[in-house]
Amino acid sequence: MEPASRADWSDRRRLLTAASYASVGVALVLAFAKAWAWQLTGSVSLLSSLADSLLDVLASVVTFWAVRLSLSPADAEHRFGHGKSEGLAALLQGLIITASGLFVVREAVGRLLEPSAIVQPGIGVAVILASAAATGLLVAFQKYVARRTGSIAIKADTLHYSADLLVNLSVAAAIAVAGWSGWRFMDPLVALAVALYILASAFRLAVQAIDILLDREIPDNDRDRVSAIALAHPDVLGLHDMRTRHGGSHYIVQFHLDLPAEISLWRSHEILDEVEDQIRAAFPGCEIIIHADPMGVREAKDSFGHEAAAGR
Repeated sequence: MEPASRADWSDRRRLLTAASYASVGVALVLAFAKAWAWQLTGSVSLLSSLADSLLDVLASVVTFWAVRLSLSPADAEHRFGHGKSEGLAALLQGLIITASGLFVVREAVGRLLEPSAIVQPGIGVAVILASAAATGLLVAFQKYVARRTGSIAIKADTLHYSADLLVNLSVAAAIAVAGWSGWRFMDPLVALAVALYILASAFRLAVQAIDILLDREIPDNDRDRVSAIALAHPDVLGLHDMRTRHGGSHYIVQFHLDLPAEISLWRSHEILDEVEDQIRAAFPGCEIIIHADPMGVREAKDSFGHEAAAGR
């Protein structure tokens, strides 16, 4: 995951809102187009793509809600903000994608047992290729927004639509082969392969969302970078008891710093502020809690192996 945000907060709000509207709009257009094409062709692989698009609409609405909620400021009941709504949205997306995949498996197996011909394959191929083009543009925009904002909800939506892009291309090939060669088994076989890919994507997405909801530590390279920034301060003598987690699209970090025992409380406060400023320069939006310890004090420390000393 990217650091909290590389865009300032006004840009972040604008980008997330635009990505959410684009996701809902594209999902609605594709659902209507595929429903029309399915009625004309009778293709089960096209039906599977239609089912996925209908669930895309629901998933996109969930993402839209989560993004709007995550942008809400902290309040008396949610003093860490609402960022974890994005993790919840990603988990719901995983469940929605799973439902879509299971539906496609059911339809594909039924068509394997009772094959049927595809009519007007040209219309089906044209609609699917147009859908693939629209999905590709949406994915490119969402990847840009996810990179700029670090939003897990947008990242989840990007994964969802990336899978859809593969679905669309596979369905177009299946309709063409089944419709023009007469090999009826190609249509349900491709639908079944697409369904298995969808289920695998849903599993990966759900694991990532659960990691955020259960406060899994941030990536090791970012943890090490936070530690290195803190230890680089000339008055910091050591660091221990670091704990980190995702706050949606930003990091929440807390740790203890060992400081010279003889300095004043005022100077200790200044040092902590200086360390926080340096960390936020590297990870914009990061929430930081630092506890100052006088060097040499004896206290219980965690057992996770994150203690470090300044190299001076």
